[in-house]
Amino acid sequence: MTDGRLCKARLVFWSICLLFGQVRGQDSTVKVQLFGDVNLGRAVGQELLRGNLDYPFAFVRDTLRRADVVFVNLESQLTEQKGETQHPKYNLIFCGPPIGAKVLGEANVTVVSTANNHAYDYGRRALEETIQFLDSAGVGYVGTSRDSVSESLPAIVERAGIRIGFLAYTQFMNFRAPWGGRVALFEENRVRRDIESLRGQVDFLIVSYHGGAEYVDRPPKAVKRDFRMIAEAGADMVVGHHPHYVQGIEWHNKTLLAYSLGNFVFFQPQLELTQMGLGIELGLVRRDSSFVLDFARLIPARAGLQPHFALSAEEKSMFFGRLTRLSSAQIDQKNGEWFIQMRNHDEEIR
Repeated sequence: MTDGRLCKARLVFWSICLLFGQVRGQDSTVKVQLFGDVNLGRAVGQELLRGNLDYPFAFVRDTLRRADVVFVNLESQLTEQKGETQHPKYNLIFCGPPIGAKVLGEANVTVVSTANNHAYDYGRRALEETIQFLDSAGVGYVGTSRDSVSESLPAIVERAGIRIGFLAYTQFMNFRAPWGGRVALFEENRVRRDIESLRGQVDFLIVSYHGGAEYVDRPPKAVKRDFRMIAEAGADMVVGHHPHYVQGIEWHNKTLLAYSLGNFVFFQPQLELTQMGLGIELGLVRRDSSFVLDFARLIPARAGLQPHFALSAEEKSMFFGRLTRLSSAQIDQKNGEWFIQMRNHDEEIR
């Protein structure tokens, strides 16, 4: 080989080595956003039936699309009920139309919890349709199944080599109906088995818990006990739904507990606090062989038929003042945004 060719070969060799080293040294980051209750029934469902498919997520779509994974609690079944999106006699019974699944997918919602007290509002057929429509739209679901199962079926999402697992449970249902185990009711031994089964398959495990009391600032002692049990069983984050109020945030060892994210696409104008919701954006980072929760950014939202994030400075100040009072986790402000102070920031999650 001539000196010129040898020099060129060496240059190519070292360029490849440098590039390979850079790739190996790069952090792999995945952003996961979690929001509260989403009801695609009632007035929202009627808008969807009229073909206004952008309606529920029109003002939050851009933010959701910047995430790699988006998780919400789907508070309404998705079923064909000949134009009905709310029971004619009972306003606490409602459902979204089938097109709601496509609306979720186009808004970049990746996984939904279907384990909540409304999971069986329109019965078994509606539950099966909900699963079918979510499957067709490519939206993952967790907390219900077509058939009776002894253990909950998890949802697992992989992004940039990071595997995120989801489980979901509800404390109760609206009706005493023969759902035959198709809805994952919270039961401690079952939850422990599910987490143990899933723990080794994922890097980060999120458990959704639907329960507690509505319209209260703080969770009951029994709910706090359940959250801590889930944490000690192996979850990395436990997120709550059902109170319709945003509640506090705390650490339990290395597990992040968010007791209630409040409402998101859910219209409850009767109280000021039911019109507020909380989103949490997690930054999951893989650094070579280690894995860390790098940050948890807090996203205040004005909840309702069409939620949005355009809060005034005064509204944000009041929102985070209340959240700070309710939380034992420290909340810091940086460059106009709010973050949960990380615990054991430089240590691996598991």
